Amino acid sequence: MRITTLGDLPLGVTSKDLVMHIIGVIGTAGGTGHVIEYAGEAIRKLSMEGRMTVCNMSIEAGARAGMIAPDDITFEYLKGRPMAPTGANWEKALAYWKTLPSDEGAAYDTEVEVKAADIAPQVTWGTSPQDVCAITEVVPDPKNATDANQAAAITRALDYMGLKAGTKMEDVSVDKVFIGSCTNGRIEDLREVAAVAKGHKVSSSVHAMIVPGSGLVKKQAEAEGLDAIFKEAGFDWREPGCSMCLAMNADRLKPQERCASTSNRNFEGRQGRGGRTHLVSPAMAAAAAIKGRLADVRQFGLAKRAFSTRYSGRRHFSTSRRTGMQAFTKLAGIAAPLPIMNVDTDLIIPKLFLKTIKRTGLGKNLFDEVRYTPDGAENPEFVLNKDPWRSSQILISGENFGCGSSREHAPWALLDFGIRVVVAPSFADIFFNNCFKNGILPIVLPQEQVDSLMEDAAQGSELSVDLVSQTILRPNGEAVPFSVDEFRKHCLLNGLDDIGLTLQKADQIASFEEKRAVAMPWL
Repeated sequence: MRITTLGDLPLGVTSKDLVMHIIGVIGTAGGTGHVIEYAGEAIRKLSMEGRMTVCNMSIEAGARAGMIAPDDITFEYLKGRPMAPTGANWEKALAYWKTLPSDEGAAYDTEVEVKAADIAPQVTWGTSPQDVCAITEVVPDPKNATDANQAAAITRALDYMGLKAGTKMEDVSVDKVFIGSCTNGRIEDLREVAAVAKGHKVSSSVHAMIVPGSGLVKKQAEAEGLDAIFKEAGFDWREPGCSMCLAMNADRLKPQERCASTSNRNFEGRQGRGGRTHLVSPAMAAAAAIKGRLADVRQFGLAKRAFSTRYSGRRHFSTSRRTGMQAFTKLAGIAAPLPIMNVDTDLIIPKLFLKTIKRTGLGKNLFDEVRYTPDGAENPEFVLNKDPWRSSQILISGENFGCGSSREHAPWALLDFGIRVVVAPSFADIFFNNCFKNGILPIVLPQEQVDSLMEDAAQGSELSVDLVSQTILRPNGEAVPFSVDEFRKHCLLNGLDDIGLTLQKADQIASFEEKRAVAMPWL
């Protein structure tokens, strides 16, 4: 997929506003099955850090990844950084990198155009990154939805967020402001905040925290004197970490507390059980902290945006692996109905339970936010707490199931509970792939067929899923066919995971690595 921006971004509109607007246009499932390439004038004029923000939130658009063709801004950013090639190897790498941009006239599976000049500062109103509008707009009315499913989703979101249709976004007060996260915790983001905050004070009704994205960012911000501006304005200058982005520690919202956040996700309970999150840019977050409500940063009269960076940092990756998985051939049982659109991975397994790399023990916390009450008791209204669905191994749900972060804990939790099949009109791409890698069969069917299976499930009827014949047998005798990739089918039927498949190619991999070391010595 190529998304082309037409024209320049107006003053006061940042890379975060741009990507939020894009997600609002294509939806959180719009990029499913794609890698998004961003192009156009507005993209070309972004700094590397602005480009990182855009590509970072490609996941929220449902894509596997986001990319921007390398250019002089890219090369200047890389030159002299730790691990960057030097001397002759730099010249070789540079020559190779210049061959990477897509060819003129290249064909894309999907093309989207966005008028950058028409974008205003953005803010989310609901519980999904696609629930977004300009700060100058109002909370949408479910009556104006295009269909019943969308109306139900808007109603659910407004109920959770405590908002009424027609309310001006600028009239929504906030209790907390969080500035940080992998999306907006870089030095450039902090400079934007400082530009807004200088000469102002945080509202007495707001607790505003700033959490730099790394120790290097914190060190540079303090060297530039940004921390002094923050402290003078009344911001809480913190140590680096994830913090309130996903409420893994004490930095979390209380029920019904409202936060303007520079993070990338605003799902139910993301920043604390019952907490209400509005996604914004760093500049917009600073404006909200000062005003005590969601506010248009353009009212602060800033002449320009602070887009530049000169800090160095290293990338670090970690991974965990599992060996073996249970084969899947046929499964019969009572399916559990979960008629919710955009079931995100935060809802499937909240962040509090992500501190383990064990695959077992997560089932008891599956859907924890809605399965249990705040005091830990079972929520009697949740389907998996009711008979006959307490031990269901088949789940029927709404579109874009598994959206949000790519945490593998989500399929682990489903599997540990006992769920081996999930049926939905669509899935988030990464979650979809993770299911197959962990022995779960995700089945995509048209909405009408999902609705029929949902009715069967609601009645407590038994369904039978046969992977060999690729059918779901309904209680009325109807066999509903489904599609599955032949290779993935083979792996499920034989219980093959990635490690076993990779080890079969060990000799070829070793040979490839030897050849690449000669051809690309800078890697």
